[in-house]
Amino acid sequence: MFGRSLRQAGQAGRVVALANVALEPSTIDTRHFYPKNVSIHGFQITNLLDHGYDPRPDLREIAARVATGAYRVPVESVFPLEEAADAHRQLESRANRGKIVLTVAADPA
Repeated sequence: MFGRSLRQAGQAGRVVALANVALEPSTIDTRHFYPKNVSIHGFQITNLLDHGYDPRPDLREIAARVATGAYRVPVESVFPLEEAADAHRQLESRANRGKIVLTVAADPA
């Protein structure tokens, strides 16, 4: 996935490495980012939180952009809340490439 991101980045683009969910070593093919002057940035939210960063304004902006379709969120699987244990097992397998969503049934009251 990381190599694909580097290939897709535009001229002077930025690729952000956000958590290594697969816990696998990353190998970077320099042919895909040097010619386009792409920069690579690592990101870990806990480091920012430790230094006083409040993510709420940024999260509101991201949510608004998702709602308008400006950002697409890839969904790997959808589980009803009653199958949360199955969803958690899938998450623990570290094999997913998209989000795992739990749905909650409407309250019949």
